[in-house]
Amino acid sequence: MQNYFIMKKRFLTVIPTLVLLLLLVTTVASAQVASGPSDATSPPPTSAADVAKVLCAGTNISLTAPQDPSGVDYTKYHWYKIDASGNKQEVTAMTGRTYTETPTTAGYYEYQVVTENANGCTSPISDVFKEYVLPPLSVTITTPTSSMCAEAANSTLLTANVTPSTGFTINYQWNLGGVDIAGANSNTYNVTGITTAGTLTYGVTVTYALNTSCPASTTKDIVISPLPTKPTISAN
Repeated sequence: MQNYFIMKKRFLTVIPTLVLLLLLVTTVASAQVASGPSDATSPPPTSAADVAKVLCAGTNISLTAPQDPSGVDYTKYHWYKIDASGNKQEVTAMTGRTYTETPTTAGYYEYQVVTENANGCTSPISDVFKEYVLPPLSVTITTPTSSMCAEAANSTLLTANVTPSTGFTINYQWNLGGVDIAGANSNTYNVTGITTAGTLTYGVTVTYALNTSCPASTTKDIVISPLPTKPTISAN
């Protein structure tokens, strides 16, 4: 009998711990559903038309569900997000018809919604709404030399090094002193034909072809050294 009471006491002590652990696991699972992309491994879309929207890194996702036929909000909106395993998880049941999320990393973010009226009747689930969030874009300029003599035949090649380096089509625009150089739209630009001494500031601006509204840019100074004057020889 004594052993029975000891075991019962231990069992009653364990129950609250198990409940706490269950709540913790549920909370963690919900947090995992509510953040991060639905698909971070598939290649980016070939064109912006392949998804509902292409967002720049750091841009919030904002989704809006429809109102009822009379133009009034439904009583409740059940928002679902597709997780990394392809399963839909309810992230919120809310009265407002707008759902927002701050993306954490690049990838596809996929959502569905169900509307519910005042009588508790629910709609069929919507089609999947898919957005793609771009990774942060950055660029640096490298060159074999940052100075050269003021001779027309001399040259140095500027190269734009973009991150991410693969997987995306990038637009390039080179400039000199902030003024775009016509036709300078590749990842390299050859500085040549300079005969005037001074410091020239070359820059490049890069954008994603999928969304040109999130550019990255940088500059590089090239020092053009004057040539020594023509020497004259004199006798001692």
